[in-house]
Amino acid sequence: MTNYPRDEFDRVPEFSTRVGSHHAHGWAQSAASKSTGGKLRWVVLTAVLVLVIGALSFIFGPQLKETLATSAESETSQSQEKTAESSEEAAPSESESPSSTIDDEDVLYGQLIGVYNAASVAGLANAGEEAMTEAGFTSVVADNWTKPAEVSAVYYMSEAYRTTAEKAAEVLNIDEVLQTSNIPNRVTVVLGSDDTLVLNE
Repeated sequence: MTNYPRDEFDRVPEFSTRVGSHHAHGWAQSAASKSTGGKLRWVVLTAVLVLVIGALSFIFGPQLKETLATSAESETSQSQEKTAESSEEAAPSESESPSSTIDDEDVLYGQLIGVYNAASVAGLANAGEEAMTEAGFTSVVADNWTKPAEVSAVYYMSEAYRTTAEKAAEVLNIDEVLQTSNIPNRVTVVLGSDDTLVLNE
């Protein structure tokens, strides 16, 4: 074996951190390639996700819009129905008659009451007598009044008969209830031409 004299290339440290330039360049290319590949992967994934969302919106968007519109219409309809029901409950019914404020215990249903025809309408006094009897009065007489009257009225002789007179007025739809001593009975009903019993219909 031929021994050659040592030169500067033989004086290389046993341990060295130097790396050949071609090795360093290869590592840089590898790192750059990996970095570029990772970024490209995320770009592709993002594009795919956008496409999927767009496709789903295109397919299900009209149905979702229609569902939301239907739901809104339903809620509006229910709200209008509730408002109408509340209005109906608040408004008094036309068919309901006002409740009586007269205490029946104070009404003298057995008291003699005269019902008189002052309108020259045939059968008016008898109709009033029937209405009073149906209401529970047991002693009612019918006759003609001595002179015509335009407005119907119920007269009572004293305060003791006031409630009875008011009840008679309620039964016969009469507004006028007056106290006077110049009457033939303690409670006297005079039916005028204002037709409170609605006989002319």
